[in-house]
Amino acid sequence: MDKNEIDIYLHTILKKQLQKLKVSNHGLYAIINNVKKQLYSIIKHWNDTDFINAIFCTVIEEGHFYEPYVNDKIGNLVVLGIRNSLIEVLASVDYKEYGLKAPLSDNDIKAITSQAIIYFKDVDIDSLSNKLDLDDDYYYDLAKKYNVAYNSLVQLGKCSSDNLQIEYPKLTSEPYILEELVSNEGTDKKINNGVVRDIASGINDTLAPGLIELLRGILNKKASIIYIDSFKYLSRNFEVNLKVLQFLLTHNATLLTSNFYIQNDYVSRRKDLIRAGHGNDFNEEAIKTIGEVSLKYKHELEKTFPLE
Repeated sequence: MDKNEIDIYLHTILKKQLQKLKVSNHGLYAIINNVKKQLYSIIKHWNDTDFINAIFCTVIEEGHFYEPYVNDKIGNLVVLGIRNSLIEVLASVDYKEYGLKAPLSDNDIKAITSQAIIYFKDVDIDSLSNKLDLDDDYYYDLAKKYNVAYNSLVQLGKCSSDNLQIEYPKLTSEPYILEELVSNEGTDKKINNGVVRDIASGINDTLAPGLIELLRGILNKKASIIYIDSFKYLSRNFEVNLKVLQFLLTHNATLLTSNFYIQNDYVSRRKDLIRAGHGNDFNEEAIKTIGEVSLKYKHELEKTFPLE
């Protein structure tokens, strides 16, 4: 079978980068297979504007600022398909699982993402999309599974700097049950204005204890809104993002990021996107100007998240 542009990237660029970094064979092929699955699924739907804009809402707070800048679509492709993959293991506390002696540095990660941008900017992705056949349509299958979350992202994807907010018919659904809240009783702790500040980015499918506590506050009706700097502070795992969003929206709660306001009948965005925070450093400017995220709820947000 002839190799397409995705396969060429995986085996002539990414594979060599991983080998140079001394990734074990186990890690090497786990990462390549994972990135392949994700790139195939994204690019298969490249010409479906609503779908692509929806799934890219989870990464544009990073992708818009990726370098070298080509356009948002290429930046988002690289974040969602490549950066938000098992490559995350190499930069995490689990780096030894893939044979490394130390986690990857920010510069190591940037070398991977910048080279991917340079490569894919010259690929005719529109044409490639029509040639792909796949059995595992990862993002499409998750969009069907978490339909309320996906529907909200479709609406959010229609927003722009010229169209900041959209009201849409609420999609009714049974409240989504998070197994983590059923099996992990925890203790009642004070909810800090629903701000997620201790969620480290990661690619596994588990929820961090701090997030579980905040979600329990939603379940027990002690809170109605959760704030995160950007989606990566929930997880770099796409399914985790949709699962948490499905839970919030089917419990009539709101997800607020530095740039987006998401409810089950209303979405909005900031006119000019603010860069996502990095590591444990949140973008404090986002909090100071949080009212700009929603014209409808501007005063409510400024009251809920007052300047310190």
